Amino acid sequence: MKKALFILSIFFGVLSFAQGTRIMYEYKFASNIEKKDSLDTELMYLDIKKDGSKFYSRQKFVSDSTRDAYFKKQIATGSTNFNYQGGNGGKIGYSVSKSYPDFTIVLHTGIGNSRFSVKNENPLNWKILPDKKKIDKFEVQKATLDFGGRTWTAWFSQDFPFQDGPYKFSGLPGLILEMEDSTGTHIFKFAGSKKFDEVEKIEKEEIGSTRGGIVVKTFGVPGGKEIEVSEEQFKKQWKEYKNDPVKDTRQILSQGNMKLTLNIDGKILSDPSEVLRAMEKNQREEIKKDNNKIEPALYP
Repeated sequence: MKKALFILSIFFGVLSFAQGTRIMYEYKFASNIEKKDSLDTELMYLDIKKDGSKFYSRQKFVSDSTRDAYFKKQIATGSTNFNYQGGNGGKIGYSVSKSYPDFTIVLHTGIGNSRFSVKNENPLNWKILPDKKKIDKFEVQKATLDFGGRTWTAWFSQDFPFQDGPYKFSGLPGLILEMEDSTGTHIFKFAGSKKFDEVEKIEKEEIGSTRGGIVVKTFGVPGGKEIEVSEEQFKKQWKEYKNDPVKDTRQILSQGNMKLTLNIDGKILSDPSEVLRAMEKNQREEIKKDNNKIEPALYP
């Protein structure tokens, strides 16, 4: 009888997870390898549902949701006066989706003003080791992986009925609770878990409006429809962007139906040539500083 009750309790436990679970990770990272002693921190969500998962930044989600709610309200009231100042979208602009049970992995990210979906083409060849320890109340086991130009160490737990983890990482016999690369500049640490419907309700109340129902495309903000590309095509796009980071903006301004002003330390630039030069200088500086991507193999 006790055995039957034990099996039944496991069944209901898995069923509750199947309804939707949010895994939270504290992500510490250095965008600039020269500043690896001063890591940034961002809270990341891994939302797991029956047919797959999505990994993304909480800060970007809140920022995007607030923006969408603003434009939805303005349009609903018939207003044409858009004066959205933007918010803190954090530093992690990408997201990763995985489909179950085949574990197709897709990176959703931007280059300049364009958005891309990039299907993962590289297998995750894990090496499971006998080492074990405790994280919080969960027993975890060690595994290592060479992926995307980095060597990673993971700690996974079979206390969760998921073969998933942060970013693209998945395929171990349990949930990855910790993940760190060999340079110590990309570190994921388990920060808790909750039923998805509970946290979703809270966030809707915090933001004041649900997302969806409208797509707002604003100039200079990555948005609109994603372009599906292979990894090689994405690498080509990145190389082209590095060579000419204001190519898209130049093409838009050349059409003559849009004017762009730029405020640099109180000085307003409106001449298209000056604006482009200032934007190009800024973008090249940003590219130079953002030199420690989580998957460097994608950014040659």
